[in-house]
Amino acid sequence: MATVLVPALLVGLTACQSTGGPGARPAPGASAGARAAATGIGDTADVGGARFGEHLRVTLRGFVDPAVATGAAPRPAVGHRWVGVELSLANIGGTAYESPLGRTWVVDDRGRRHPAVRSGELTTGFPLKVRTLPVGEHADGWLVFEVPFGSRAVGLDCTVGGERRSWRL
Repeated sequence: MATVLVPALLVGLTACQSTGGPGARPAPGASAGARAAATGIGDTADVGGARFGEHLRVTLRGFVDPAVATGAAPRPAVGHRWVGVELSLANIGGTAYESPLGRTWVVDDRGRRHPAVRSGELTTGFPLKVRTLPVGEHADGWLVFEVPFGSRAVGLDCTVGGERRSWRL
């Protein structure tokens, strides 16, 4: 499986940041034509990609708050903490899946969305490393999000190929 560190995933994520705080933006409703189905930890959602034959199965396997880095990994900004979500991705389509997590955010109890940030290894496991997911392959790992102290992470939003899926944390 071809792998690249999480920064490859962040290319699509950073374009969605606003100036309403460090990477935070209000959570909009689902766009017209996009289904928003809330599920929970342990649940799986199938999403289609932007290209013909792209289909990805995403399972939210776990959640930690706070997420703690090991060794000399980067640290959250002052006034923030990291939360982590463990995902399992499986390419169930007929073609390789490119940048499977185009846009992924943690939603806090104030309705603000926080994009994934770079992290090293966590005490709970390794970061999710994937750029292209070949047919029949899967990838597992953690995505990390920077959330302000005083707010509680309540959901995960993932938009892939124009489809939005949400999980409760």
